[in-house]
Amino acid sequence: MGSRTGLAVLLCLAASPALAVGGDAASEAGRLENRIVMVLGNRGSVCTGTVVAPAIVITAGHCVSGSGQYAVAYKEIGGTATLQEVRQIVRHPEFKPGSRVSIDLALVRLKMALPARFAPIPLDDSAGNDSVGARQTIAGFGLAREGDDSSAGTLRSASVTVLPRYYPRFLRLGLAGGGVAICKGDSGGPVLNDSLLGITLVGVIYGKEGGDGRQCGATAQAVRIAPQRAWIDRVMAQWGN
Repeated sequence: MGSRTGLAVLLCLAASPALAVGGDAASEAGRLENRIVMVLGNRGSVCTGTVVAPAIVITAGHCVSGSGQYAVAYKEIGGTATLQEVRQIVRHPEFKPGSRVSIDLALVRLKMALPARFAPIPLDDSAGNDSVGARQTIAGFGLAREGDDSSAGTLRSASVTVLPRYYPRFLRLGLAGGGVAICKGDSGGPVLNDSLLGITLVGVIYGKEGGDGRQCGATAQAVRIAPQRAWIDRVMAQWGN
C-alpha cells in the first residue's frame, strides 16, 4: 500500500464516532475543533496534536518516531476530510522510547499553514494550575471503547482532576467520577488550563498508566509544558515562529 493511499484509508477509518478521553462531543470539543488535529502515520498510527502556530503542531514523540510518513488531518467546515503534509519533525532530545521518564514530545512543522480558522493555543510558561486536585481539560481523537479501532476519529474532551505525580516534569490525570480517561489515539492530545484569561496548553498526553496491554485506561499521563519551554521556543524560533 502506498503512503498516500495508506493515510487516506486511515482518514476514512477516523470518520467514525468515538468516545475519546471519556468525554462527550457536546461539551468542550466544539470550541476546540479548530485548535486540535489528528496526526496520522501511513503505517497505521493515529494520534492527536495541538496547533501552537499556523504551521506547527505539538504531539507526543512516540506518535512520530517511526520511519514512516506522517500527515496532519482535519475536517473542512463542510465536513470534507483533509490531509496536510509534514515538512519536518523534531523530537525532544530526551525522548527515549520505552522509558518511564522519557520527555515524550515532538514538534511537527507542516509544509503549508493550516486554514486561517485554526487558532494556536498559547503555551504555559509557569507552573500553571497543575497542583493536585486542580481541574483540567483533556481532548483527543481516541477510541470509543476497548478494542474497537474503527471508533477513533471524533474529537472528544473531558474535565479531569490532577492526581499526585511521580515525577516533577509529568502530570497524572483522571476523571473525578472514575471511568476511562484515555484510549488509543488520544496520545499527543492537550492538557488545557481554562481561566478568565483563556486557555493555555499545560501538558501533552503521552499514554495511559499501567502496562496491562489494554488500549484504554483510567489514568492519563502527560508531559508538562512549562519545564520544556526553552526547547519548544528554540525549535519554533529556528522555524521562524
